[in-house]
Amino acid sequence: MQDGVQVRHPVIAGVIAFVLSYGFLRFWSTQGNTIPQISWFTVAVIALMGGLVAAGGWQIRSYRRHTARRMPAPQVARRTLVAAQASALVGGVLAGWYAGHAAAALHNLDSDRLRGIAIVAAASALASVGLAIIGFVVQQWCRIDEDDDDKKPKGDATPA
Repeated sequence: MQDGVQVRHPVIAGVIAFVLSYGFLRFWSTQGNTIPQISWFTVAVIALMGGLVAAGGWQIRSYRRHTARRMPAPQVARRTLVAAQASALVGGVLAGWYAGHAAAALHNLDSDRLRGIAIVAAASALASVGLAIIGFVVQQWCRIDEDDDDKKPKGDATPA
């Protein structure tokens, strides 16, 4: 049994988010409403989230590779792992959500507004995929291998 978030979890969540987003936006636009505008600020926030998770994971990675001078607090390691797993899942959901926006906007690329929405939504979806990938990488950095566990002292007489 594998611990942690597996690739299939954000993929399934992303597919569900895509179907819901695309379906709702197509229905919304056929009723005469406009597709909501997406800002480039969205891409920046997603990239910032990924950078923060990667920075937190780097501290754990440095310790595991014996390049850090001191051990991070267990609470910091646990929070980093939880942030990495959340990033993987949220990245999948956001990727599906923004891919749905892009797909819904693709129905009329003659409109400058919809073309702009499609471009920003596609960039947001790619940034979200990057966030998910960073989440998986940091989750791997936080993984405790069997050889990382504390070993019994050699003089211990307790049966194994």
